Amino acid sequence: MKKLNINELNNLIESQKSKVERILARDRKSGRIVRMHERDIDEQKILDILCIKRWEKAEEEGKVKYITERKWYYEFD
Repeated sequence: MKKLNINELNNLIESQKSKVERILARDRKSGRIVRMHERDIDEQKILDILCIKRWEKAEEEGKVKYITERKWYYEFD
Protein backbone atom coordinates (compact mmCIF):
# COMPACT_ATOMS: atom_id res chain seq x y z
CA MET A 1 0.00 0.00 0.00
CA LYS A 2 1.29 3.40 -0.96
CA LYS A 3 1.98 5.87 1.84
CA LEU A 4 0.87 9.47 1.44
CA ASN A 5 1.69 12.50 3.47
CA ILE A 6 -1.07 14.98 4.31
CA ASN A 7 -0.20 17.36 1.46
CA GLU A 8 -0.39 14.60 -1.14
CA LEU A 9 -3.68 13.44 0.33
CA ASN A 10 -5.15 16.95 0.18
CA ASN A 11 -4.01 17.32 -3.43
CA LEU A 12 -5.59 13.97 -4.33
CA ILE A 13 -8.87 14.98 -2.69
CA GLU A 14 -8.94 18.34 -4.49
CA SER A 15 -8.19 16.75 -7.86
CA GLN A 16 -11.06 14.23 -7.52
CA LYS A 17 -13.56 16.55 -5.82
CA SER A 18 -15.37 17.88 -8.91
CA LYS A 19 -15.68 14.39 -10.42
CA VAL A 20 -17.18 13.00 -7.24
CA GLU A 21 -19.58 15.95 -6.87
CA ARG A 22 -20.80 15.44 -10.46
CA ILE A 23 -21.43 11.76 -9.78
CA LEU A 24 -23.31 12.56 -6.56
CA ALA A 25 -25.42 15.22 -8.26
CA ARG A 26 -26.28 12.88 -11.14
CA ASP A 27 -27.20 9.96 -8.88
CA ARG A 28 -29.10 12.05 -6.34
CA LYS A 29 -32.73 11.08 -6.13
CA SER A 30 -35.16 13.88 -6.72
CA GLY A 31 -37.47 12.47 -4.07
CA ARG A 32 -38.23 13.67 -0.61
CA ILE A 33 -35.39 15.01 1.51
CA VAL A 34 -34.89 13.20 4.79
CA ARG A 35 -34.87 15.47 7.81
CA MET A 36 -31.82 15.18 10.02
CA HIS A 37 -33.17 17.06 13.02
CA GLU A 38 -36.35 16.91 15.03
CA ARG A 39 -39.15 19.36 14.31
CA ASP A 40 -39.71 22.04 16.91
CA ILE A 41 -42.82 21.95 19.12
CA ASP A 42 -44.69 24.72 17.26
CA GLU A 43 -44.10 23.08 13.90
CA GLN A 44 -45.36 19.74 15.27
CA LYS A 45 -48.55 21.37 16.59
CA ILE A 46 -49.21 23.16 13.29
CA LEU A 47 -48.68 19.98 11.26
CA ASP A 48 -50.97 18.05 13.62
CA ILE A 49 -53.72 20.65 13.17
CA LEU A 50 -53.31 20.58 9.38
CA CYS A 51 -53.49 16.77 9.27
CA ILE A 52 -56.60 16.71 11.47
CA LYS A 53 -58.31 19.33 9.28
CA ARG A 54 -57.41 17.39 6.12
CA TRP A 55 -58.80 14.17 7.63
CA GLU A 56 -62.03 15.89 8.72
CA LYS A 57 -62.45 17.39 5.25
CA ALA A 58 -61.92 13.97 3.65
CA GLU A 59 -64.56 12.50 5.99
CA GLU A 60 -67.05 15.24 5.05
CA GLU A 61 -66.42 14.65 1.33
CA GLY A 62 -66.93 10.90 1.75
CA LYS A 63 -63.36 9.97 0.80
CA VAL A 64 -62.88 7.99 4.03
CA LYS A 65 -64.79 4.75 4.42
CA TYR A 66 -64.61 2.84 7.68
CA ILE A 67 -64.41 -0.89 6.94
CA THR A 68 -63.77 -1.95 10.55
CA GLU A 69 -62.51 -0.13 13.60
CA ARG A 70 -58.92 -0.62 12.50
CA LYS A 71 -59.35 -0.70 8.71
CA TRP A 72 -60.22 2.30 6.59
CA TYR A 73 -60.34 3.08 2.92
CA TYR A 74 -59.08 6.52 1.90
CA GLU A 75 -59.78 7.65 -1.65
CA PHE A 76 -56.86 9.65 -3.04
CA ASP A 77 -57.34 12.29 -5.72
